[in-house]
Order: sequence, then C-alpha cells, then structure tokens
Amino acid sequence: MANDIVLDIKVTVPLYVEPAGDMPDKWAEGLVNNALRMKDRMLEVLPNDGEYQSRVAEISNQKWKGMIAPGFVSKRGKNQANIIRAQYKGLADAYNKFLEKYGLAFATVDGVEAKRFKDQVNNSKDIWANGVAKSTLRITGDRIRGLIIPQTVYWMTGDPLANRMNRHLELIAGNPYDFTKAGLRQQFRSAATNLLITAGMTILKADMETAEVAAQNGRLVDLANAFRDTVGTPVKPFVVGGGATDSLLEYEFSDPEFKLHARIVLV
Repeated sequence: MANDIVLDIKVTVPLYVEPAGDMPDKWAEGLVNNALRMKDRMLEVLPNDGEYQSRVAEISNQKWKGMIAPGFVSKRGKNQANIIRAQYKGLADAYNKFLEKYGLAFATVDGVEAKRFKDQVNNSKDIWANGVAKSTLRITGDRIRGLIIPQTVYWMTGDPLANRMNRHLELIAGNPYDFTKAGLRQQFRSAATNLLITAGMTILKADMETAEVAAQNGRLVDLANAFRDTVGTPVKPFVVGGGATDSLLEYEFSDPEFKLHARIVLV
C-alpha cells in the first residue's frame, strides 16, 4: 500500500536526567585509579616545547582567529592581527608553566601520589554529576533506567527489544520495523547511534539555534537515506520537515520541548 506508515515515534529529550546513584563515584574512581597513567600519557603526548607548540599553541591559535572579526579594533587600538599575535605569544610561552602546574597537581603529598589531582577529582563529583545531568544523559539515558535517544535505532531496525523501550517515547503508529537494506542492519545501528547522540548534543550546545537544528537534521537524513531499503520493501526517502506521509528522522524544537521524530513510510 502506498504511503503505508509502518512506524511513527517521537522521543522527548527531558530537561534534566540525574545520574544513577553510583555514577559520580565510578567516574571519580576511574580518574583517581588511573591518575599516574594519565600523567605519563600526557607527558608522552607533550614531551617537549616543540610538541606543545604544534599540538596546543598552533591549533588553539587557528581556532582563535575565527573569533576576531577582520575589521575589529579594541579600545586599546589593537586590530585582529595584534590580538591574534598576542594570543599566540601567550600560548607559545606557556610550556614551562604547563609543566610546573602539571607537576604540582601530580606530586606526592603526605605519602599520597598525585594527591592534589585526586582531591580535586573527588571534590568535583557534584559538578560532574550536574553537568552530565543537563547535557549528555538527557540524550543518552543509561543502561540502568533505560536509553533515551539511542532507543530509536532499536525501533527502526525491528528489534524485539524495542517493545520494552518506551522511556520518554510516544508511539504514534506502527511497530518496530527494519527499514534497512539487506545486510546493513548492524552498520546502521552503530552509525545512527553515534550520529544521533552527536547531533543532539551539538544542538543542545548551540541552544537550539534554528540553523544548527537544520544542519544536524540534514546529516541524519543523509545517513538514513544511505541505509534505507529501496529494493525489497522500498522505503520512501527521508526528508527534513516533510509532510504527514514522508519518512522522517529529525530533531524538532518547539520551546520548551525538544524531540526526535522518527517515521518510516513505505513507497
């Protein structure tokens, strides 16, 4: 049947998802238990001033350039070139300060290796928990209480587990349905999970800016179209902002609600 809607769901991104009970402790334990390994790895990456210049100073300066308009002049009379040069100079001369602060953070104090670093991690658990509650967990959910946005890939690949996944999910029509080309189900699940999370986080960080929502939705549509079945049981092309009988995989924002809308429609 033409325009047959086999699946239509909306997943609402909650405003806040508090970390499960032991998540902050596990986060801190992971950092504390690997403190010395982290120290050694960082010094392997930045063993000398030359590596620091290429990996930190130059890259940071390139990103900084885009923040200063070409015609800008500060109150002190500094133009774009002056400001960028000063920024780079400050970064370029910072390697010794970096080593000094790094050594201080990981020094042995009162017989405890990397004591200052470990103390700072333990003191930051609440800050970390609040940060992920307002960002990452809103998109991902967790394995303990249930996935949020990633549950979409189970519904879109006909996984029987999808029927047990309904956290913040509205089932408008249909059932779990595998829309992918033969042999590409697992590849879609991996690619779509990563992109859905990345796109959602990018939109959140951009404060739901309309242009960013459109840009990320364009990426989602391109991915879905690359995997949709066009031979066995043809699926209509995915579009951004389509009508009632178009296939969709897009984020929608209508203040204050932020949702992911997934719809699969057969040709």
